[in-house]
Amino acid sequence: MNPLLKFLEKRFAVFALLVFTDAFLCASYYNPSEGSAPAGEYITSPVDRIVLLMQLAIYGITILLIILRFKSVVRPAMKDPFLWALMAMVVTSFIWSDFPDISQKYGFRTLYTTLFGLYLASRYSLKEQLRMVVWALGIAVVFSLLYTLAFPGSGIENGIHAGAWRGPFMQKNGFARLMVVSALAVLLVALNTRRYRYLVWTVFGIAVALLVLSSSKTALVIFLDLVVLLPFYRALRWSNNLAVPFFITLILLGGSTATWFMDNWDNVLLGLGKDSTLSGRTDIWDAVIEKMWERPWLGYGYQAFWQEGGGAELVWLSIRYKISQAHNGLLDLGVQLGFLGMLFFVLSVVFTYIRAIKWASLGKSWEDLWPIIYVTFLPLYNYTESTTVGPNSITWVLFVAISLSLKLLPVVNSEEESESLSKERLVEQL
Repeated sequence: MNPLLKFLEKRFAVFALLVFTDAFLCASYYNPSEGSAPAGEYITSPVDRIVLLMQLAIYGITILLIILRFKSVVRPAMKDPFLWALMAMVVTSFIWSDFPDISQKYGFRTLYTTLFGLYLASRYSLKEQLRMVVWALGIAVVFSLLYTLAFPGSGIENGIHAGAWRGPFMQKNGFARLMVVSALAVLLVALNTRRYRYLVWTVFGIAVALLVLSSSKTALVIFLDLVVLLPFYRALRWSNNLAVPFFITLILLGGSTATWFMDNWDNVLLGLGKDSTLSGRTDIWDAVIEKMWERPWLGYGYQAFWQEGGGAELVWLSIRYKISQAHNGLLDLGVQLGFLGMLFFVLSVVFTYIRAIKWASLGKSWEDLWPIIYVTFLPLYNYTESTTVGPNSITWVLFVAISLSLKLLPVVNSEEESESLSKERLVEQL
C-alpha cells in the first residue's frame, strides 16, 4: 500500500474516534448546568452543524473504504450474528415506532457508526486499534483540560452539581465516563511502552485527575474496580493448575464481599453521598419496567421512547421529573427494542467476553487485556447509566471493533512479533 495513503488512513481513524467522543461539540458552552435553569431540551449551536458535517464525511469515507476492501470485511462481519441481528432491529424499528422518522434517522446513523467499528476491526489489529484509541482519547483529555481552564463558567457545573467538572460535555457523568475509558486505555499502553513513556503517564495522570474532579462516584468506583482487576486478568496466563484454585479463591472472596456489601447497603451508599434508591434511579426503573410490559417484545422504536408525546410521558408523571434516559443501559434498550433487542445485545456481550478471556489467557502484554477490561467496563457502567447502542458513540464503536477483532487472525508485524502462533491459531478458530 502507498505509504502516504497508509499514513493518511491512520490519521483518519484517529480523527473519527476523536469526533465520536463528542468532545468537539462543546455542549457545556451552550447548555446550562443541570438545576441552574428550568429543565429543557438540548440547545443546538453552530458547532453542532460542523460536527454533523464531520460525521457525514466519516460515514462516507468509511463506506468507501469498506467497498474498496470488501473481501477483507466480509469475514469479520459474518462472525457476530447477534450484533447484526441487533442492528437489523435498530434499522427496521421505524416500522413499529411511535416516531418513525426519528427511529429511521438515528437507526441509520447507528448503522454507519457500527460500520466504522467493522472497518477498524477489518483493517487494524487490536494492538494498533488501542494505540489509535489512546491517541484520540489522549487528545480529548488534554482538550477537556484546556477547555475547562479557558471556560470555567461552562466547564464546571454551577447547578445541583456545583463545583463538579463537566469539561466540554453537557453533564458531568458523560464527561466522567470518557475519562474512565481514557484512563484505562492509556494505562494499558503506559505499562507496556518505553517510547514517549513520560508523555503517556502524564496523560494518564490528567485523565485520573479529571475523573476525580468530575465528582462522579460511580465512575471512580468502576475505574478503581477495573484497575484492581488488571492483575487478576493477567493471572489468566498462568497454567491451569494455578489458575483454577486461584479463581475459585477469587470467587469465594468476591461472594463474601458481595454478601457484606448487600448487608451494609444503606451505610455504604450513605458514605458515598447517595440514598438507598441510588438517587432515585430505582423509582425510574420501576416506572420504565411497567411501560416495557406494554410492548415487551419489540419496544417503542429506536430513540422513540423518550420523545415528547412518547411512552416516557407516564414515566415523567410518575417520578415528577423529566429525564431522557432510564439510567440503565439494558432498560433503555428494552423500551426501545424490547426483550428481543435486549437478548441480542446480551448474547453479543457474553460471547465477546468469553473470547476476550481466551485472548487474555494467551497474550503476553498488558495491551492484550484491553478487550476483557473494556467488555467488563461496559456492563458495569450500564447498571446506573445508559451506554449501550448509540449513534456516533465512542463506547459503541469500541465495543463493535473489539467484538469483531477478537474473531480475526491477528496481523503479525514488527510490533507484534512477540505474539505466539498458538494464539493466532486459536483466535482464528473462534
